Amino acid sequence: MWKFGIRKRDLEKVVDALKDAVKRVKEELSAERLDNTFATSYTRSDDSGNYSVTTTGGNAVELVSNAQTREDGGTNNNNRITDGTTVNMDFEYDALKAMHRTASLVKDPKGKTMNVDPDTLVFKKGTVNSFRAKEILGAIRGGGKSSIPGSADNDSAGVPAFSVIDLPYIETNTAYWWAFDSAMNKNPAYGLKLKESQPPQLEGPNVVFKTGEIQLTLS
Repeated sequence: MWKFGIRKRDLEKVVDALKDAVKRVKEELSAERLDNTFATSYTRSDDSGNYSVTTTGGNAVELVSNAQTREDGGTNNNNRITDGTTVNMDFEYDALKAMHRTASLVKDPKGKTMNVDPDTLVFKKGTVNSFRAKEILGAIRGGGKSSIPGSADNDSAGVPAFSVIDLPYIETNTAYWWAFDSAMNKNPAYGLKLKESQPPQLEGPNVVFKTGEIQLTLS
């Protein structure tokens, strides 16, 4: 049956496509925070024009920095992966060890050592780092002797296995990678949080009896 020249199933298909688009924008907005890791703000463009997005946290510092201030005024925290000498490390086994070293040095607002366990790594989908992470993960999961990735040493890997998340929406800094403590990120006081008044919702279809009009609403 046709309604105003549009079949009901075609109308629903259009609205479902809009719903998928809204979900994709939500993912893009989240990924942009990572893409602009070292920035305090960035410019986003959409159909309504350009606008500035602030990315600093409560301490007025960018997402990743070696100057993350503490409430007690103590030495700044650093959440930029380093082995103590080198930063901006290529993603390899030594960078994983540096990741755990960096996490072990993080203090809470009162200067007490926190138990940060980075177990989830995020990469741009389809990149060298993403593929390398899965190769390293396979070697670590294999366990036993000679499980150090990329090494002929007769030793076992010293870091635990991890989860990999591939994000397709990292558009600029595709060589970046990020590490999160999945358990700590569930705590409302820590980590990145997505807040929304409600998820995208499709209401209808509602058929107007008098006119036969089909109404669908996406909110």
